[in-house]
Amino acid sequence: MRCHARENHNRSRMTALNAHFWIAFVLLGLMSICAQPVLGQDSRPTPAGMPTVSYTEPAFGFEMQVPAGWSYDRSRFQQFKNSIGLMRGRSAGGQQGLQILVFRVQPIVVPDGEDEHPSMRLPSFEDWVIDFGKAVAESANAERLEWETWKLPPRAGALLTYASKIGATRTRTHCLCVPFDPSTVWVFVYSGTIADEAEQRRLRQDFEQLIGTLHVHYDPGEAEQLTTAFERGRTLIEKLHQQASRVRLDETEHYYEITIGRRAIGYLSRRASREEYEFTNRGAEHRDVREGLRIRERSWRFADDGTIRHTRLDMFTSFDMQNELIENQLTQVPAPDVEPQELLIKTDRVIRKDDVLFSSFTTSLDRTLPDPGKPLGVGPVYLDLAWVRLLPGLLYTAPREPHAFAIYNTETRSLSSQIITFLGERELAGHAGKAYAFEVREGLIDRPALLYADQHGNLLRLVAGDLVVRRSSRDKVERAFGPRRDDARQRFKMTDE
Repeated sequence: MRCHARENHNRSRMTALNAHFWIAFVLLGLMSICAQPVLGQDSRPTPAGMPTVSYTEPAFGFEMQVPAGWSYDRSRFQQFKNSIGLMRGRSAGGQQGLQILVFRVQPIVVPDGEDEHPSMRLPSFEDWVIDFGKAVAESANAERLEWETWKLPPRAGALLTYASKIGATRTRTHCLCVPFDPSTVWVFVYSGTIADEAEQRRLRQDFEQLIGTLHVHYDPGEAEQLTTAFERGRTLIEKLHQQASRVRLDETEHYYEITIGRRAIGYLSRRASREEYEFTNRGAEHRDVREGLRIRERSWRFADDGTIRHTRLDMFTSFDMQNELIENQLTQVPAPDVEPQELLIKTDRVIRKDDVLFSSFTTSLDRTLPDPGKPLGVGPVYLDLAWVRLLPGLLYTAPREPHAFAIYNTETRSLSSQIITFLGERELAGHAGKAYAFEVREGLIDRPALLYADQHGNLLRLVAGDLVVRRSSRDKVERAFGPRRDDARQRFKMTDE
């Protein structure tokens, strides 16, 4: 296990590595032009293994397969010090679980030559993983910790395995640690209860199946190159600060058909308007009323098993760019023949005041204990989510170079990035007017989407792999999806508001 960082790093090198980590921290989430499912739609049953779905993490530039049919939570968390938890998953019966984390390697102080003046350097990966293994074994009260070298060309990682026991329940855990760069370590934790040797072997086989699908795109040099794109984004945001109240809005409500692999799965509606919003509570002595941009989005998606997902997303940003409100509510409707006949409702509410975001998250399963998120500082490259929806229209007169922005991701409840490049005017089949094309990319995954917008900057079409969001008409979506939507509304007395 010989994957060492250089023994000596000067302070400027440390600053650069820390900057890379900060950029990666900003690049959290998925493309926000149209909210997509986090995990792949289709499972992949393998001849000798479990069915899986694809999972992509643009922030740190990797993708892999994870078990299908599990429940997943992508809200950021901190399980260990100096780490960012990216995802937690649990099997349907709760017998297996996984976590994916990224650690920031902390520099250590070492003597410098004969004068013994202290200097800073990063520990080698081998030293880091030894300390990490000791901490994990101690926290799990594991009697024995097994070590293996794990090859992931061109990287070499370490696999830590241990057993623990709580009461009569025995658990086996596999931790794969992979260095992404000298200051960043990626960790995949896979655990399961075991009753005998056969279950232990099966757990190891499942682990190896999943980890064999890991593909790392992460390149610290590419993250550094995004600095220029973020500078262009900041310049555009500064210009928007001066002109926001004068931007002309198309207040038409537009409808879009959503397809995956040429199969229609639902529709989306979107409307922009100029409105006033009151940020003070009723009865307050002084009213705080702001004029700004309001975007309303409603979507209905219909799964093959009869499950229906309805999303209501409201976004408001004041024209002075000082206040923002985001409310994202996802309602999952069970199929008519599934018990219990209850709605699952998840609500994410965000308020921004100046440069700080405050978020809270609630579900219908736990109405009395809202989960407040940690305040997020947004910085000068942050673009309000409402303006992201109209971003193409802001770039028509800008340089045809990549522009990068930090935005709020309603799925991970954290900051994410969007890199967008104006490609110019292009013909678009099925659209009679002018269409303008843009390349849109998320984080460090080099798999751009192609977006077309009209002269107002409104979405015409988005093509992202198998996903296509295409402008349609209200009559067409009503004929295609209205009966199934109305049935769900009647069963549970639902509305779009």
